[in-house]
Amino acid sequence: MAIVLHQFEFSHYNEKVRWALDYKGIAHERVSHLPGPHLFSIRRLSGQPQVPVAVVDGDVIPGSAAILDRLEHDHPDPPLYPADADARREALSLQARFDDELGPATRTALFTALVNEGDYLCAMFARAASAPKRALYRATFPIARGMIAKGNGVADPDNVARAFATVDALLEEIAKRTAVTGYLVGDGFTIADLTAAALIAPIAHPDHPDMARPQPVPESVEAVLSRYAGHPTIAWVGEMYTRHRGPARS
Repeated sequence: MAIVLHQFEFSHYNEKVRWALDYKGIAHERVSHLPGPHLFSIRRLSGQPQVPVAVVDGDVIPGSAAILDRLEHDHPDPPLYPADADARREALSLQARFDDELGPATRTALFTALVNEGDYLCAMFARAASAPKRALYRATFPIARGMIAKGNGVADPDNVARAFATVDALLEEIAKRTAVTGYLVGDGFTIADLTAAALIAPIAHPDHPDMARPQPVPESVEAVLSRYAGHPTIAWVGEMYTRHRGPARS
């Protein structure tokens, strides 16, 4: 089976798919795009503007949830969907809710700092690009800054406030849900845990090369990370990475 993942380097929705591929031990190719310039090639490939997009045996599949559903169908072992029907519905419901609420909120929280750190943002998202492409990408950042702010939800102060409130509330909920068994649904690792941990990763700084940050971290970014550093859910994310993430297999 040939699988090509079209992705952004440092992106939590893309990390969902990378994690599932690595968890299941699926060999694949990764094609990294630059946010912004990606629009032309991704629209041409998939008819829509967002990554991740996976090409699986010629089938073009946009969106992390749809990709993971295909992977689970084609590679059911080790499973990410619980065998029990009720638990499976709960896990998939949590995935959908985290995709809709947690992912956008953590992205906005981090971009409140990144939008003012052009050098750092470009180092994060253009690290796989050639030196000339990295230089051009950085040079165009001042022109694109307004679009980046709007696209990541930081142009509207009310949305920023809602995003931080959402992150706070969901971190608390996840801590309560995982307090007994260590997992969100039942007593084992499921799509719900993978989704939550991957979508929190940008503000958790897990120890894995696929989400490694350039160093040194600017003070403004460190301030966002420090806001959450002592939360038990941030420690839980680290545990999920340690127990279940494993090495990259691309």
